[in-house]
Amino acid sequence: MAIFRILFVSSIILVGLVASFRAPLNALLFYLWIAYFRPDIWVENRFLLSLRFSLLVGILLLVITFIKGVKFKFTPFAALLSLVAVHSLTSSLLSKYSAGWVDFFKIIVISYLITQIIKTEKDLKMTLMVITLSLGVFDGAKQGWTFLILYPGRKNFNELPTLGDNNHVAVAMLLLVPVLIALSQTAERKIVKYGYIFIAIGVIYRALSTYSRGGFLTLLVICFIFWLRSRYKVRVLLIAVLLAAVILPTFPQRFWDRMDTITYSRDEQDASVQGRLILWEIAWTMAKQNPIFGIGHNGFKRAYLNFDEDHNKSIAVHSAWFGILSEWGFPGLIIFFSFYFYSVISCAKVRKKCKNRPELKSLLIYSNSIETSIIAGAAGITFLAFHYQEIIWHYFALAAVTHQIIRDLDAGGNKESIPKAVVDME
Repeated sequence: MAIFRILFVSSIILVGLVASFRAPLNALLFYLWIAYFRPDIWVENRFLLSLRFSLLVGILLLVITFIKGVKFKFTPFAALLSLVAVHSLTSSLLSKYSAGWVDFFKIIVISYLITQIIKTEKDLKMTLMVITLSLGVFDGAKQGWTFLILYPGRKNFNELPTLGDNNHVAVAMLLLVPVLIALSQTAERKIVKYGYIFIAIGVIYRALSTYSRGGFLTLLVICFIFWLRSRYKVRVLLIAVLLAAVILPTFPQRFWDRMDTITYSRDEQDASVQGRLILWEIAWTMAKQNPIFGIGHNGFKRAYLNFDEDHNKSIAVHSAWFGILSEWGFPGLIIFFSFYFYSVISCAKVRKKCKNRPELKSLLIYSNSIETSIIAGAAGITFLAFHYQEIIWHYFALAAVTHQIIRDLDAGGNKESIPKAVVDME
């Protein structure tokens, strides 16, 4: 099995490297496969791990964009990225607690390149496919279906090094679901359409089997948005009820007892929830003492012991919002909010421009799916420090891309963006 994995990964890496020099889009897709699939971890190869393969391929992508003469534009989204780069760097330089800013800067650069390289709806679809399938097939659908069939109701303790603990895994997996459904809706062949649905169900069970409350809340928000947007609300409701009737009874009472704590009063909440409230109070204290730049980029865990003498080990903040507030200060939190606002506005503009234009239905479906993931993710990350995960920043960039594509179309460019066939939205 180990030899098969090495041969499988090596062949894809070889093809990816060769293809990368042919076009910047190929290099971007190769990077995204590396970032989400993480072949170095999958094959457990120490040599690849020591190389920091994802960083090397990211540098390769940047070099190829220059070699191929990609014209860089300074867009409003680029302005936001520049602002967050400067603010987070300043926060890092002014603090003795900060760490990992270079890795975050790589995320910023890749997010910008996404908006500069993806020009057409076809490019966007390929990008969404690579992200969802790279993260969702082996680590998501495979484990989800395995547990659903062989170990129904059992908690999945398998963490993913690229994401973090089970809470991070749950939210990241669920961010894939709207996009998988969108890819299913726009698939031209039935076998492909049902294949995406199969993967989506596995990914959903993978998320639920982590017993993550943040993941459960994210799924509820996704379901509500789908129901709210659908023209066939009764049909969507029946499908949801059917899936719930198949999946949810597999979970034991302890799963539901854990989910019930989401709505408990403070006196009724378990130690885990009460611990989060204490951490958020400490994050608030950090922000008040360091209101402009916070206690430093990614510095909460290192600074924690200086703010809570009752504990003898560092603990994560368990909230992206309070994490940003404590580490970047109040201006940093406003900047972070701005990305959500800009993404939602961009998708809303796409929705408005696609109205009564059937040739753009596929683009509308992709834009809606990205927006759904971003909005649902905003609920899920309330309970975990998800603010430096690549996927959420890439989704911000993809939301901007959808608006750029339709704007270029209206300006008379990118004729390739118009699909050859109209795909039924439902």
